Amino acid sequence: MLISISNWSVVDSLVNELKVVGYHVNEKCDDVPRFFLTKYASDGSGSYHIHICKPHSRWARDMLVFRNELASDETLAKAYADLKKQLAKIYHDDVEAYGVGKKDFIDGRLREIDEEFSVNRLLSHQRAESNRAEKLQILMMVTQLLIAVIAAISVFSNDNKYQFVYAIIGFVLMLLWFYLSQGQLSHRSAGDQARRAVLLMSGLEMEPSAGQQLRISDGFRVAISPEMIRREEDHFATREAPGNKRLAEMIEESSYWTRDLQNTSSKAMTVLLFLFVATVFTASGAAVASLESDNLISLSRVMIAIMVFVISSDALGLLLSYRSSASTIDEIFKRVEAAAARGYRKSDVLLLMSDYNAAIERAPTTLPWVYRLSHTGLNRRWQAYIEAKLVGELGEKSM
Repeated sequence: MLISISNWSVVDSLVNELKVVGYHVNEKCDDVPRFFLTKYASDGSGSYHIHICKPHSRWARDMLVFRNELASDETLAKAYADLKKQLAKIYHDDVEAYGVGKKDFIDGRLREIDEEFSVNRLLSHQRAESNRAEKLQILMMVTQLLIAVIAAISVFSNDNKYQFVYAIIGFVLMLLWFYLSQGQLSHRSAGDQARRAVLLMSGLEMEPSAGQQLRISDGFRVAISPEMIRREEDHFATREAPGNKRLAEMIEESSYWTRDLQNTSSKAMTVLLFLFVATVFTASGAAVASLESDNLISLSRVMIAIMVFVISSDALGLLLSYRSSASTIDEIFKRVEAAAARGYRKSDVLLLMSDYNAAIERAPTTLPWVYRLSHTGLNRRWQAYIEAKLVGELGEKSM
């Protein structure tokens, strides 16, 4: 059993009460701080162990994490149980040696967990989840286009049998769209969680609680291989020590890239919508030129199907969202300079982080191929911006 006490001044009273009912203090660590008490039945029918510590301490966090690992991993739980049986046989009269044997096992597993929840792995999960969300968004739009195509094709058929088939296909595509939509939201949310954790851990050197770490890790749906691991020093240009300035510079760099990607996605959607509209007008012109009423009626039905696609896929809304998000994120990028002028005050930087996260989470997912096409040029412009900024700072210091 693990007991955490917020008011540590009453711990001695609690320990004394436990002693009254038969518990003995086996360990007392003042540096953690914590107590370890045991109670054994006189007839050998059972034993009871109690750990007492402060809440939110590193030791308490480690024990909670290890407990959750045992609950979720049957192989680990069996290995730990076998180890305790083996240690009990060897050190049945040496509690200290028994504890040391368990400690090595626990520390080994905790080291693996720490590596699993590192900034590098979180960056890798963030990219993997975001990539999957981008691909699913495209599949959603393709599915909606197919629904519109089926609707357009159906206007040329008067056969009830074919109309029924078209309806079934449309219904299946609708279910597929719903499934893709839920997956896209799930992957997007997982990527957002990883991004928030990275800002706290890398920017302010703040570790999420054990429960939060498990919640974030459980949200990841895309497996990452060793070659997919992204390095923190490659992802962020800042070399400042953890603190307000480092966090502000991380937000500055991230907003610079995101703003550009949103702008590029906006331009890409503009081109796609222009091509779409041009195709519709070309087809309309051909139908009108024929001056056949049947063609005009069919064209009207097809136009209605196309308008349904444009509205249902919210292609125009997506274009406007890209532009709006780029503008909002640009404002955040400019606010970093204002925060720097005021000495990176904590309140300014934390508000900046909050607004940045809100803007990113409201922004639509960028088109999947935009990052690959823009990466080289954007990286070159970012380096030029950093160099110009350093020159400006050196110039101000020399004045």
